[in-house]
Amino acid sequence: MRTKISIVCAFGALLFVTSCNVERSDKYQALLAERDSLYTEAVAAKGGFDQALNTINEIESALESVRAQENIIMMENQEGNTNKAVSEINAIQQTLQENRQKIENLEKQLAEQGATSKALNQTVSRLKKQLEEKDTYIASLKDELQQSKAQIATLNDQVTDLSNNINELNSNLDVMTVQNAAQQATIENQDAMLNTVWVCVAPQQTLVDKGILSKGGLFKSSELTKQGYDKSQFAEIDKREVESIPLNTKKPTIMTSHPESSYQIVEVEGGNKVLEILDKESFWSISNYLVVSIK
Repeated sequence: MRTKISIVCAFGALLFVTSCNVERSDKYQALLAERDSLYTEAVAAKGGFDQALNTINEIESALESVRAQENIIMMENQEGNTNKAVSEINAIQQTLQENRQKIENLEKQLAEQGATSKALNQTVSRLKKQLEEKDTYIASLKDELQQSKAQIATLNDQVTDLSNNINELNSNLDVMTVQNAAQQATIENQDAMLNTVWVCVAPQQTLVDKGILSKGGLFKSSELTKQGYDKSQFAEIDKREVESIPLNTKKPTIMTSHPESSYQIVEVEGGNKVLEILDKESFWSISNYLVVSIK
């Protein structure tokens, strides 16, 4: 029994000595160093992977924002806010440029870390392609907006020219309206003058005193004077509007010459007479004056 115990103790001592010798060996120490290095690399790789995921999320979020902003730009363009739309596009281009730089940094980081994740590399390639497509589309959209802006500027110039032409035409029209009004007034005045006639109905002595009749004598009756009449002694009327002239006497004598067929003397209530003009043009064809002597 004692012999067995001694053997066991000796074997344990041998293992202890062997274990201590292994831990102090160069190979063991190298394995420990490699293990620590692999652990450090794993930790670093995990940190780089997390950082890559964060960058990818940021880029995808930026692309979502760009897609939303595109709809706003289209609405602003339809509403004619081209200046604001161009400003929004410039901001989008700046965003795309920043995210292209993020992609470049991410590719460089993955290359330095020797990342071999196929899914990660595919995601980066997909985002890179989307950024390129967006960049091309936004540049094209900006060109369209610039063309629209130029067309709007041209249309505004045309509208301004048309407005100036309209103002000039209105000004000319105002001048023509004034001229036409003046011409119309002249025509009306001329027309009124052509249709103006003068009437004087008065007792014989009054007509003599006014110089319309000459003074008669014992063997000579009064007659119209030959010199021009003083129109202030006559009533001025429009021959187109007058069809009858009250004479306010029972015994009128027409002193001026008028075709007999163009008028008639009729008696009204009270015995007074009225001169009715039957043919206006004919009645005034010989003279524009009507002189009636009454008693």
